[in-house]
Amino acid sequence: MSQTLSVSIIIPVYNEEHHLRQCLEAIADQHEAPDEVIVVDNNSTDKTVEIAKSFPFVRLLTAKKQGVFYARNKGFDAAKSDIIGRIDADTRIDPDWIRQVKRIFLDDQVAAATGPVYWYDMPLKEKNYFAEHAFKGLLYKYDKDYPFLFGSNMAIRRSEWRQIKSELCDNKAMHEDMDLAIHLYLRERHIVYDSHMRAGASTRRFDSGPEDFYRYSEMMKTSFAEHDMNPVGAKVAIAAYTLGYVTLYPLRRAYDDTRERRSLRRLILGNKPRKNPMQ
Repeated sequence: MSQTLSVSIIIPVYNEEHHLRQCLEAIADQHEAPDEVIVVDNNSTDKTVEIAKSFPFVRLLTAKKQGVFYARNKGFDAAKSDIIGRIDADTRIDPDWIRQVKRIFLDDQVAAATGPVYWYDMPLKEKNYFAEHAFKGLLYKYDKDYPFLFGSNMAIRRSEWRQIKSELCDNKAMHEDMDLAIHLYLRERHIVYDSHMRAGASTRRFDSGPEDFYRYSEMMKTSFAEHDMNPVGAKVAIAAYTLGYVTLYPLRRAYDDTRERRSLRRLILGNKPRKNPMQ
């Protein structure tokens, strides 16, 4: 039954040599392979392209205009499958991710879907999933005016993408994934949050200093304000994300991505902050 739908996976990348290999290995380990995997390089200057080319199932595209908005669009437009999955280079999808996506979209009313993540570079990764899922699940259940999709773990029906892509906002002060969810919501299209559509993600966003982190979190507020929306769920999400940053920053600062472990030396030196992918 799941074979009735085809699935593409799109991965926008910019200087992701430290994460892309694990991301693609997780795709290679799927119980049911995707129909295509498209990596869209957005002017990387490290070994990102070399790593992408080392996986025979990857189709490599290039988006010259800088910004994840343009890289995502390039990949989505090139996708040939019924369902377009979108993840980040630091995402590690669960082995049954493709199966779960196909199951969700067997419902013709589903326009797009997103799911929870666990933080694989934090302690108790299998446990921290439950807290993250409980939070998102409550927002999905109780605030119907707070549409959300997360670029680290989402999928959209290709027919929906074709209808909506010309309406999307090209605004670097907004989250492009949230803007997509908002436009689907304004069209009264059905977005699903499904706990079985699970993936791992990095907390590298917490490497940012307080000022940069504040600017990044404010992008969510701007995404809704630009559409004359001010849902309670967005305020709760920003507050929760800020609390997470304050409490988890020391743990993240001590984590060495290259060695995949924590150390006192790393805690003192810290990590290089991730460049805002919208820029």
